[in-house]
Amino acid sequence: MNQTTIKDSFILKGGLGLHSGQKTDLYFFPAEEDQGIVFYRGDKKVKVPASYRYAVPSTLCTTIEKDGVEVTTIEHLLSVCNGMGIDNLLVELHREEVPILDGSGYEFYCGFRDAGLKYLGKPKKKIKILETVSFKQGEIAIFVAPSDHSNFTFSIDFDHRQIGQQEVSFHLTEKNYIEKIVKAKTFGFRKDYQALLDKGLVKGGSNKNAIILDENGDIENIEEMTWLNEPNLHKILDQIGDFYLFDNLRIVGDLFCHKSGHASHLAFIHHLVNECQDHFVVLEDD
Repeated sequence: MNQTTIKDSFILKGGLGLHSGQKTDLYFFPAEEDQGIVFYRGDKKVKVPASYRYAVPSTLCTTIEKDGVEVTTIEHLLSVCNGMGIDNLLVELHREEVPILDGSGYEFYCGFRDAGLKYLGKPKKKIKILETVSFKQGEIAIFVAPSDHSNFTFSIDFDHRQIGQQEVSFHLTEKNYIEKIVKAKTFGFRKDYQALLDKGLVKGGSNKNAIILDENGDIENIEEMTWLNEPNLHKILDQIGDFYLFDNLRIVGDLFCHKSGHASHLAFIHHLVNECQDHFVVLEDD
């Protein structure tokens, strides 16, 4: 199978950054083979590849940086690229943060679907896991084991009666991603909202782009949910996006994460690359 990009350029206008609250237009352009997913900060004239090589640790979003110029909250967009099998893309924006839109990947998906995908001249590549790799940071556990498929599992444990302890496993194919993951919205706890605002964050958050979990163990805006286990499904969505930082190649293996987040996903990729080079191989896709 060959690499892909989009057929036609398109614009998503007027979305708000989740943390900055700033309006941001996104411009999407086709890219050549082996270019990967690249963000162009038009206001700074700097291109930043969406790769672990340019990623910086961040707990609340996935952030990349080059020459002092950052692009933040890229995880949902990267997730949709991984889920749809998009290998090469240029994304232009004129502010720091990718907009949150409806809090899921759905509006990105609709844009890519309408633009259409096209095949390029070089084969698609993938990361094939050969031996199990484990990683721990306190309560966080991540491991990946050999498999002939791309499987993602996320285990969460929150002190909230509507969530509690859950584990969801997902077999990544384009069809499964569109049907079961892409509409999963981000979530947050009402008790944390004011503290985050005081830190200058979540200025663009609302009950339309996030599932709100209140102090009584209830969901404030359950009408916005597509699935009852949506918070865990959104963790899968983030997981699929964060691991696309591995040079925008899909991981073929069984990937398990417990209580992990953006920073620990990045740390795991560095662990895999720097300490376990013989545990994986980059292959051309069949």
